[in-house]
Amino acid sequence: MLILQTGRRAAFEVTRLAADGAQQTDSILSKDGNSWPSPGRWWWSIQVGSPGDIPRLRECYARIALLCEEAEVDRPEVLWRSTHDDADLSWLVEDSSSQMFGYPHVPSVEGGAKRDVMVVPSARGGMVDRSLSGLGEALSSEFRRPYMAKHLAKVGRAEADERHLFIPIHYSALPFEVADALMVGTVLPTDPPPLPPEVTHLWLAPQFSRRVLLWAPGGWQQHFPYD
Repeated sequence: MLILQTGRRAAFEVTRLAADGAQQTDSILSKDGNSWPSPGRWWWSIQVGSPGDIPRLRECYARIALLCEEAEVDRPEVLWRSTHDDADLSWLVEDSSSQMFGYPHVPSVEGGAKRDVMVVPSARGGMVDRSLSGLGEALSSEFRRPYMAKHLAKVGRAEADERHLFIPIHYSALPFEVADALMVGTVLPTDPPPLPPEVTHLWLAPQFSRRVLLWAPGGWQQHFPYD
């Protein structure tokens, strides 16, 4: 509960938006410094699509990298097309949501320095639309999820003059064009967010962005608290 300078009381609820498993993947990989020991001659990178992939990836990534280096191919799927009877290759290509990339012209050891395998969450991409025209639909979809409905209802019941919902937004949470516009765009949305009438303020704090967006009864604002 916030007591504002005017004497008004504001209920302030904080929750987070993220794709399923995204925060777990970040947490697990960051504990390893987003790197695993390099097994062979080349530098490798791994993009992890699901935290469920990580235990088996730890066990088989080195062997897969060495098989690829021996065959002089930089992508496991290329080797898999000619070697369908390898269980680890088949799992990586067909059943996992992760990818491995080899860089034959970047040695794993150079000048006494060793490059570990870079292990990061899967990258995202898509159409770019910095207008934020899809923000309302994206938020409406997220607000229908049970845990978000619970937070909206909780702050909506608070006995206060204002009711604020503050949402840090993981880059995985919303459609790419919306997430991109929130992170690097400069425009403000034109339409109000799909809030229940009891919730008076909405804060959006997108990952990797220096701005925080605020919806208040007077419309959208942007603030730069990190500058």
